[in-house]
Amino acid sequence: MDRFFYAVKTDKEVLALRTHHFPAHNYLQLQVAFQHLFQGDRLLRLPYRNIRIALLSPTTTLIPVDLYDASRTRFYLEHNAVLTDDDVVLEDKLFDIDIHQVYAFNQTIFETLQAQFPKAEFSHALSNLIVAYRRFNKGKTVYANLIGTYIQIVVFDGQKLLFANTFTQHSDKDVMYFIGLIYNQLELDWKKNRLLLSGEISPESLSYFTLQKYIKHVELLDTPKYIFKHDKAPAGYRVCVLTC
Repeated sequence: MDRFFYAVKTDKEVLALRTHHFPAHNYLQLQVAFQHLFQGDRLLRLPYRNIRIALLSPTTTLIPVDLYDASRTRFYLEHNAVLTDDDVVLEDKLFDIDIHQVYAFNQTIFETLQAQFPKAEFSHALSNLIVAYRRFNKGKTVYANLIGTYIQIVVFDGQKLLFANTFTQHSDKDVMYFIGLIYNQLELDWKKNRLLLSGEISPESLSYFTLQKYIKHVELLDTPKYIFKHDKAPAGYRVCVLTC
């Protein structure tokens, strides 16, 4: 985790968008940094009507609803990753897609956020991306969201989810490798199937330039609105916090 950012909005407009960057910390030091942040940032102490917190973690897996057993949540992750006693295992149910996303997050930081925002709803950032992409997807499309050292890749064919995962990347070559890997594994057409990019990437970035050399249809999405999941919420001020 190297940053903490949030937006405050009403039903119609964003009122504030703020980012806090952290130096390299272990989790105990990061807990103290968070506590100082909460004390010093007045906006994080206001009484909001709704709070959504999206957590970013690479340790995640998708389970179909028919196969999901709530008593075996940790078991699902242990087959794909090494968990420690410091990990808390959480899950999101993606109702429209009939899957559960199971993921691990550091328990110290999770409890720190819970203490500051006791009424918050937690979810994984990738869950929000999947739901948002599905709403406007057409055809067979690859979505890639870059944030920090992570790249989140989601693939839809119409309304059917074909793939969703988070990878660690450190260079434009890594970005090209993981996106190319998905195109090859799913037998996608480099000249036909679109790639939609979002997050920390711009037309001037080397990653964007490299991807355009191989994929014919590469587009940049507007600022993602998946953070703001308040369609049925009553009017008033809200805060959405995304940690990564």
